[in-house]
Amino acid sequence: MKEILITYYGFTDADLTIMIDTDKNYLQPTGKNIKAKISEMVAAAQDGDVLFLHFSGHGTQIPSADGDEKDGKDEAICPTDMNVICDDDLRVLLKPLEAKPGVKFTFIADCCHSGTLLDHDTVQISGPKSGGPPPPAIDMGALAGFLGALGQPDGRDFKNRALPFNDLCGMLSQLLGGAPVDARSVRDSMGTIFGADSSAKIQQFMSMYQALTAGTKGGAAGGAGGILQMLCACLAPPADQNGPSGAPANAQSGPGANYAAPPAAAAGTLAEPNLKINYTPGAKPPANEQLGADVGILITGCQSHETSADACPSGNPDKAHGALSNAIQTVIKQQQVQAPGQPITYRNLVIAVREMLGKTGFAQNPCLECSDKNADTPFIVR
Repeated sequence: MKEILITYYGFTDADLTIMIDTDKNYLQPTGKNIKAKISEMVAAAQDGDVLFLHFSGHGTQIPSADGDEKDGKDEAICPTDMNVICDDDLRVLLKPLEAKPGVKFTFIADCCHSGTLLDHDTVQISGPKSGGPPPPAIDMGALAGFLGALGQPDGRDFKNRALPFNDLCGMLSQLLGGAPVDARSVRDSMGTIFGADSSAKIQQFMSMYQALTAGTKGGAAGGAGGILQMLCACLAPPADQNGPSGAPANAQSGPGANYAAPPAAAAGTLAEPNLKINYTPGAKPPANEQLGADVGILITGCQSHETSADACPSGNPDKAHGALSNAIQTVIKQQQVQAPGQPITYRNLVIAVREMLGKTGFAQNPCLECSDKNADTPFIVR
C-alpha cells in the first residue's frame, strides 16, 4: 500500500507512519500505539488535508453484555498485542473531524468482521457480490491463479485466522512470565496485562465474562470459555511487553468503566488518548453522538458477519497479505495503465475489487460505507 500512496497519490515517506509487528525497527502496532497515532493525526489535521488509515490484520466481534450471541455485537480490529480497538473506540477517535469538514479521511479495513466499523447509517455497497447467495468456500486453484496475477508464485499456506482458546491462554501465560492461565483466570490475566491501556469494550467484556463464569463448577465454565474464544478469534501472537514479567509496570487487575489517564509513554510507544465510552457492547450511541455521515469513508474486507481471506503464498510469514489489499492495489495499477492520471471513485474501486475477488473464488464481500456525497468522489484525493 505504501507504493500506491507514494506513486499515485502524492504521499512522501515523511507523510507516512508504518507500524509492523515483524520488524522491531518500526513502531509496534499495539492497541495503545494505534489509538494514539489516530488521535494525533486527527488533532493535527487542517483544512484541505487528506488522512488515510490502512489496517491489514485480524478482526473480531465482541458479544452483547448478556452473552446472547444473537443480540448486538461490536466489531473490532485486533492489534498485535490483542488489545482490541472497537467500533466505538474509532467513533470517539474520529469525532473531532466533524469540526473539520475540509479534511478527507479514508479507512481501509482489511480484516475479519470489518463491515460497519464506523457504524455509519449509509452503506453504499454491501451484500453478496453476485446479488444472490454467498459464493462457495474459496477454491485453492482459483486462489493460486489470483495470486499468480499479482506476481505471487502460488497459493500455499492459505489459513483461517482462528486462535484456539488454549493457545490464547498460552500466550497470556508467556506475557505473565509463565504464570498459569486458564478459563478461570483469563479475565484477570487480560486486565493485568493491559490495565488502563485496554479498550473500554474489553473491560466491559471481562465484566460480562466474570458474570457468566460466576458459580460454575467443573466443565460448566467451558461454555463461557467458548464466548471468549469467539472474542479472540483471528488474533495474532502478541508483541513483547515491557518489564521482566511481561506485564506493564503500571498494570492493574480487573475491569474498569473508562480509559484511565495514562502514565508517560515508554520509549517506542505513543501516549494513550483518554477515551470515555460507557455504552453496553453492541448498543448504538445516541444519534447526536454517532459519527457524522460525511466523516470518514470506509472500505471493508468483508461484511460484519464474515471473515476476510489471508494468504502466505511464498511460505514466508513476513510476506503474508490480505486479499482486499492486493485487489485494491491491482485495480488501481490497472486503472493507471488504462487511463493514466484519471482518478477512480470509491464506488468504482469497490465494484472492481468485488468483481476481481468474485472471479477468483473469494467468498468475502467487501463493502463501501460512506455518505452519498462521498461515494462518487475520487479515491483518497480531494
